[in-house]
Amino acid sequence: MMRLLSCMLFIGILFSCSTANKDKQLKQIDALITQLDSLSNVYEVNRFDSLNYWRQEASNIELAIKNNYYATKVEPVLSRKMNRFKSLQEIIDAESELGGEGEYEEEEKEMTLGLRMMLLNRGFKKEKIALGNLKSDMESNAIDDSEITGFIEQESLNVTRLNNALTQYLFVKNTELKEYIRLCNDLRLFADSIQRKN
Repeated sequence: MMRLLSCMLFIGILFSCSTANKDKQLKQIDALITQLDSLSNVYEVNRFDSLNYWRQEASNIELAIKNNYYATKVEPVLSRKMNRFKSLQEIIDAESELGGEGEYEEEEKEMTLGLRMMLLNRGFKKEKIALGNLKSDMESNAIDDSEITGFIEQESLNVTRLNNALTQYLFVKNTELKEYIRLCNDLRLFADSIQRKN
């Protein structure tokens, strides 16, 4: 009788420890879901939907200047602006616009704003599904307890990567893109002024 009581007590302790551990893991997943939602909301508020417009505007400005600027010597200020304009164009002017196809290697070329947005869109969707599936599998005991910690660590790493990617996107959007738009506006005024003279 004493042995049976000891055995039942031991099983009860194991069960309560297992339940407490599972509750802790579910709370970790809930925290990751909350963090992911917060990051996704920041991204949505800062989404830049005018890439195609600015890409076309840049092309129009270049064409207008090329067709209407006649000078034996390029002014240094204009030359600096045009050089900076060209280098900043790379942040939006690439094959990897929104909805672009193919796999991209960061080492191959500078990531454009469009590619950053595409990767964030995919990343948020994929991670939301992954965390939802993990939580559902845990609640239905479809995952072996020994694997749960590894899955949570992987999803935590994925959320951290999305956080880093979002930080980089916001930096490019709030610095280089702002400068690019300012230069576009300056060069548009210049292009319009030389068109009127011709």
